[in-house]
Amino acid sequence: MAETKCPLECECQVVAHRKIVTCDEGGMTEIPTNNMDRDTQVLTVTSPPDNPNFLTIGRIFLEFPYLEEIHLTNSHVPAIGDSSFWPGKRMKILNLSHNNITLLHDQDFNGLSNLEVLDLSNNEIFSTPSAPFRFLNNLKSLSLANNHFQRLVPRFFYMLKKLDKLDISGNPLKELDPENLKDLRPLRILRLADCELLSLHSLVYQNLPNIQELDLRNNNFFSLAPEEFRHLKNLRIVRLDGNYLSEIREKTFGGHHLEILGLSRNNIIKLLPCSFCNTSVKILDLSRNRLSSLTTDVFTMVSNSLDTLNLGFNPLDSYTVFTTVSVLHRLRNLSLAGMDIDKLLPETFNRNPELRYLNLSHNNIPGIPNGFLQPLSRVEVLDLSHNKLQELTFEVLSTLNSTPSLRVFSLHSNRWSCLECNVSPLQEYFNQSDLYEKICQSKGDCLKCATPLQLAGRGMMSVQREELKLCAISLPQSHVGVNASKIGTIIAVVIIVILVLVIASAIMIYKRQSADYYTHEQERVENAAYDNIAVVDKNGGLQMDKVQESMLFTVCLTLFASQFVLDDGVT
Repeated sequence: MAETKCPLECECQVVAHRKIVTCDEGGMTEIPTNNMDRDTQVLTVTSPPDNPNFLTIGRIFLEFPYLEEIHLTNSHVPAIGDSSFWPGKRMKILNLSHNNITLLHDQDFNGLSNLEVLDLSNNEIFSTPSAPFRFLNNLKSLSLANNHFQRLVPRFFYMLKKLDKLDISGNPLKELDPENLKDLRPLRILRLADCELLSLHSLVYQNLPNIQELDLRNNNFFSLAPEEFRHLKNLRIVRLDGNYLSEIREKTFGGHHLEILGLSRNNIIKLLPCSFCNTSVKILDLSRNRLSSLTTDVFTMVSNSLDTLNLGFNPLDSYTVFTTVSVLHRLRNLSLAGMDIDKLLPETFNRNPELRYLNLSHNNIPGIPNGFLQPLSRVEVLDLSHNKLQELTFEVLSTLNSTPSLRVFSLHSNRWSCLECNVSPLQEYFNQSDLYEKICQSKGDCLKCATPLQLAGRGMMSVQREELKLCAISLPQSHVGVNASKIGTIIAVVIIVILVLVIASAIMIYKRQSADYYTHEQERVENAAYDNIAVVDKNGGLQMDKVQESMLFTVCLTLFASQFVLDDGVT
């Protein structure tokens, strides 16, 4: 009869005919092997941040020949120890990440000849002997990420003849000696992110001809050599995000068929016409650079392969966006977020019928022009959140409502106007369709009023009709802005013409009265009569009678009114 022992502080179960012991409550000072079944196959020991383990290993697994996986993490383990996992003949996975290991020794992995995955990431390792992994003849995946290696000793990877994936990201290496990697010719995945690298010697690439995925994110690359990756004939994924590249030279990626090319978070200010010549790219990320212009044919060479493009957070204008995407007729996913776009051209996506995902969030878009959404008949996700939208026309709403593929339509965090002429049509439309559910989904009443002030922050659909303020000019929704502007301008011109005539008449009358005053001065003094408009005051000056005062008041009032109407017409 099989043993059924289980430590009190752990949970034991059988999954897919394997005995699994899990100890994750924390507060442990030793691994409870005395209370484990001898045929345990998977052991996991970890702890929460507020109740850490403080464990050591040693030769505690001698009586557990069936162990296939050990996950000993977040437990302040200071060292591995000589042959600690002996006999280990069936061990496939050893995870010692997130501990306090500082050194590796010659015999740490003795007995683990069948190990396939070793994770030593997030420790404090800074030194090792030469060939510390020589017992691991069948190792396929090794992670040393986020340790303190400043250099790798010679023949560091000796005997790792089957290693397929190596991650040494997050170590302050600064440079990489090609000799360190010459034992890794079968390697397909190499991750060197956050290693403070300025460049890689071409011999590094020559020693690794089978690389398919290369991760160089967050290093200090200022430039790439022409045909930098020419020795990597099987390259499929290149991640160069977070470096200091200012341009992509011509044919840098020439001859490669890339699944993913990451160039975000650099200082790229221009792409040369042949930056992507003789290249195919499926997913291209150029976001958060300094691109302010693009040549019309820069993406022509990848137009048949490009599926996903991210240009977000580059200072590109609407026309440049239009000319750029117009050649990408197979594009399915496009992000134009955070580009300060302040208008949409109706014809922008006329040549992109395959678009499924479109992100226009975090821009300054004031409205969606009629016809803009017509080509997007297959769009599934449309994000217009964090813009300056105030209203939607019935034509736009009808287009959206007749797009059966649309699953997500984000409109939150805009400047919605809750005046009666703006919000009432929207409320009416949303009450008659299921479009509002697609817009807000689980976010409740996500369209919040921005104006008028007394409704700011209120959900658009919760505002009652009696709470709404009337618009200044009630015109059909799709023509309000244009008609109001034209009418205001016409009225202003008419008033200004009248004003000019009134002022001219006043000047003529005033001059005639002044002439009359000087011609009959003695007569007016003797008769003390001032039935004319101008009279003499005590200081010998001219005074205006009530007719003049009325005329002046009329002129001023007319001037003020014309300015008000002109301003209203313009807005």
